[in-house]
Amino acid sequence: MKQLTFRTLTATLVLAASFSAWAQTCQTKDEIPEPTRNAIETAAQQAFDQSASGNVQGLQASAVPSLQSNFAGITGAVNDNKDAFAGAKPQLRSLYFLDTGANPGPDGTFYCGVFGANGMNPNTAEFDLAGIAVGKYAVTIQDFIGNKGPYTLSIIFQDLGGWKIAGYQIRPGSAAGHDGLWYLLQARDYKSKGQTHNAWFYYLNSYDLLQPATYMNTKMLSKITDETNSIQPKDIPVGGKPVTFTAGGKTYNITEMSFFRNDKNFDLTMKYSVPSTADFNGTQADARNLANAMIAQYPELKDAFNNVWVHAVDPNGGDVVGLVKLK
Repeated sequence: MKQLTFRTLTATLVLAASFSAWAQTCQTKDEIPEPTRNAIETAAQQAFDQSASGNVQGLQASAVPSLQSNFAGITGAVNDNKDAFAGAKPQLRSLYFLDTGANPGPDGTFYCGVFGANGMNPNTAEFDLAGIAVGKYAVTIQDFIGNKGPYTLSIIFQDLGGWKIAGYQIRPGSAAGHDGLWYLLQARDYKSKGQTHNAWFYYLNSYDLLQPATYMNTKMLSKITDETNSIQPKDIPVGGKPVTFTAGGKTYNITEMSFFRNDKNFDLTMKYSVPSTADFNGTQADARNLANAMIAQYPELKDAFNNVWVHAVDPNGGDVVGLVKLK
């Protein structure tokens, strides 16, 4: 649903057959024996240094065998984020030690920390690593601030007689000069004003900025999910189901609405279906008409977004974009 301006990668973990029983365990940083913890921290620091220096060959040599032969995604992630790493020093936020036991569950769910009667506590975490192979793993989360603001590097390591990279994600911690907590507070403010469209997309963006890795859940993220689901607008396509929007006597079949972000702008994007895009100028004008009609119906969008991008897409993949600037 979301359209992002950065590249992340989760390396595919070695798959194992499903088992009927499971005994997966997780230890947090303070629970891990010191020799093991030191070895994992050393591996995480080395991986960060190699990433910051663009040493893709070193990262590849430090990966599990199945990942070494399929390293293009990590190479792209490192190269795309050279500016983010420039001048940055990492700070280890979290470290977890995961043990699948002899019979891991097929869903690969690990619960880390103390869970109370009401579920997750502030310092607990859940990892969902479906299909994870039998073995011992570590997850490290490193925060860093370079030339492009705050970012997070999350790495999955597997113990293969040494800690080898089995998963890798680089994620931004801010958009258009604001962090995830700022977007969360703005979402709640929009919600209180009844501006559900603004609130919906700001909630989604806050979740994405605050989630250090796509396979991880925390108490805060669960709360954001609950708040987001409580205000889902009915005229936003979700789950691949298009919605119709009528304006100026014409009905548009909107297939996607999402946000587009970069260092300077936070924009709204839409896609809708058209029979053909052969008439470029006419299609572009039609796309702008849809954008302006949406803004007229929801003028609060002017407060939340910098631009509105509307993509007219035909069955052959033709894509004509109409842009309306809001600021």
